[in-house]
Amino acid sequence: MKPSSTENHPNMATYLSGFLLALLLTVLAFGLVGVEAGVCLKSICIAPGKLPFGEETIRKIPHGFIVSGIFVLAVLQIVVHLRYFLHLGFTSRSRWNTLAILFTLLIIIFMVGGTLWIMHDLSDQMFSPGLPRDSL
Repeated sequence: MKPSSTENHPNMATYLSGFLLALLLTVLAFGLVGVEAGVCLKSICIAPGKLPFGEETIRKIPHGFIVSGIFVLAVLQIVVHLRYFLHLGFTSRSRWNTLAILFTLLIIIFMVGGTLWIMHDLSDQMFSPGLPRDSL
């Protein structure tokens, strides 16, 4: 049985489209951070909520929207890298590799989430409201 050449050997167009998608997602994430902080390009500075000439027509984007937007762009960046550079998909040949990565991700989420949960619980127990902080 002869394997298909397109499945095992991606061409330069695949890598180039993956690179351009990753670059676009990175620029969008930096753009969201720039909007939050205010952007200065050469002699024009745009503070959040103001235009260069003092007009108040740009509205400030809520902080929660920017954080969630960066999170979504990061997840999309991971998907682009897994698909275009690691060549993971749901074909019969790469399905087991994809499942192994998803299982590893699940274990990492459990470990990090459990660690944060334990640390938060210990912090609450150490600094309970009934105890003065000096007695520790």
